[in-house]
Amino acid sequence: MAYSTNPYLPKARKDTINLVIRDGLSVAQAARQMGVHRSTVWRWLRRWKELELHHHSFLPTNSSRPHSHPRQLSEAIIRRIVALREQWKRCAGYIHALLKREGIMVSLASVSRVLARHKLSSRWHGQQGKQRRRRMPRPKVAAPGSFLQMDTIHFADWKTRQRYYVYTLIDLKSRWTYAEYSDRISPERTNGFVLSALKHVPFKVALIQTDNGQEFGKACEKYLNAHGITQRRIRLGKKNDNAHIERFNRTIQDECLGRWPSEDGIQARLTAYLDFYNTVRLHSGIQYRTPAEVLQRF
Repeated sequence: MAYSTNPYLPKARKDTINLVIRDGLSVAQAARQMGVHRSTVWRWLRRWKELELHHHSFLPTNSSRPHSHPRQLSEAIIRRIVALREQWKRCAGYIHALLKREGIMVSLASVSRVLARHKLSSRWHGQQGKQRRRRMPRPKVAAPGSFLQMDTIHFADWKTRQRYYVYTLIDLKSRWTYAEYSDRISPERTNGFVLSALKHVPFKVALIQTDNGQEFGKACEKYLNAHGITQRRIRLGKKNDNAHIERFNRTIQDECLGRWPSEDGIQARLTAYLDFYNTVRLHSGIQYRTPAEVLQRF
């Protein structure tokens, strides 16, 4: 049976066979009605009987893949490739070099194809033992403390080239915020910021979402877990997952620090602004109320 990519051919074959089997037409009549040669209908009928199909079943199209190839690898070579892979747990190039030492002349591409067919290539085998972190679903913001976002703002003195940072934290339910200056970022500084924030926070913190920066790594997660707080990381390259803290970072630069703030007195300016932000400034995201007013409801 000739190979075809027409997706409607299996149904056309079924309809043609039903004209003969179910409706009682002759092969010539069915062929004339369907617009095919009668020898083609005979072949379809013969294959339909060989496959023992029901009259509701489609007659599938045969694959165009050849049954054999004059230069195909022998079963002995294939078994040897698989055995070497299971023995050494190495890549196709290594297996290819071992085969050459044994006097088995086979191309590197053939070794790669054999490993891929047996799901032993790096695409499959290399994933063994690698534990992928199961992504935590985004929690519902039910109450203050149920979902917070944490980030860092990076600054650089354009004269001295000295870098300094501001850690920021925001609660999504009440929009309550906290920020703290730091001359450098590290997991230890992050843990210190969290400890300071927990002393000021007016509610119990359940979950904090961060980006994938080095300051929010394993040490930070371990520290948060020790305080009964779950850490959730955003998707790689998806800063919109931390949209609330990113917007707060812009606000604190526009209304308090500026784009090139001086390190002198930066913490005092942050403290004064946070008091204004949490108790006086109205926020459109919480129906033009202050974070302090929202917290009074809980």
